[in-house]
Amino acid sequence: MQASTLAALKELALQCARSAGELSLKRMKEPFTVEYKTSASDLVTAVDKEVENHVIQMILARFPDHGILGEESAHAEDYKQYDTLWVIDPIDGTTNFVHQQINFSVSIAVYHKGEGMVGAVYDPSRDELFYAVKGEGAFLNDRPLQVNRAVSLEQALLCTSVFWNKRAEQIGVDLIVKKLAGKVRGMRLLGSAALEMAYVAAGRLDGYVSMQLNAWDFGAARIIVEEAGGRVTTMMGTPLPYDQKSSVMACNPTFYEELQHYLKSEQTDTDVPSQN
Repeated sequence: MQASTLAALKELALQCARSAGELSLKRMKEPFTVEYKTSASDLVTAVDKEVENHVIQMILARFPDHGILGEESAHAEDYKQYDTLWVIDPIDGTTNFVHQQINFSVSIAVYHKGEGMVGAVYDPSRDELFYAVKGEGAFLNDRPLQVNRAVSLEQALLCTSVFWNKRAEQIGVDLIVKKLAGKVRGMRLLGSAALEMAYVAAGRLDGYVSMQLNAWDFGAARIIVEEAGGRVTTMMGTPLPYDQKSSVMACNPTFYEELQHYLKSEQTDTDVPSQN
């Protein structure tokens, strides 16, 4: 990909992230409808849909030949036909948006032929924009990010969404992570995967583990963590897909192997099948 094209993608992704964040804050102050997707804990609002449409219009106005994979739309039913694919989550952490009005984010990623090129995660409530461009590093509001603090498993501060995942309960992974909570310095639950992974890139967390995320949940933050020097794989250490649901482990590289060894050994002990 040419440098000029990459620069244009970065410019638009950051514009979309900020514009979407501003719109979500504006709509948050107004009455809006809340609907259930699959359960009472799986919410979608009229704001999610409006913000996603807003971003899609911005993208297609500039790049009409690009594909879009978004949480609230089926705009690109056959998204694999596109060389360049935008993977977007208009509000990651909708429950937090509805209840707390903090700890939610806009997630926008650009992939070219399956390779992550640009990632942006914007927290509008704190005006924090995490972003990265392939080969150019990761940033928080233009401050360079680098995951370089040496940490061991017992010193690590982790974050997870495993405890409320039904599949994790069915195969016992929730019990493994509960045991892990007793091995590390602390465990946090924020409720926005994109933001939690961005915090790994920023060094606010040392690792993030999730049993099952959609591509739009981790698409942008994955690029940011990797450009900051962190490692992102499935929980079993296999390569993370860019367009499919998967387990996710985003981690400070200095204790990645230690965490991997712990998860695999516990799965062996409990006879839990490996999951992506």
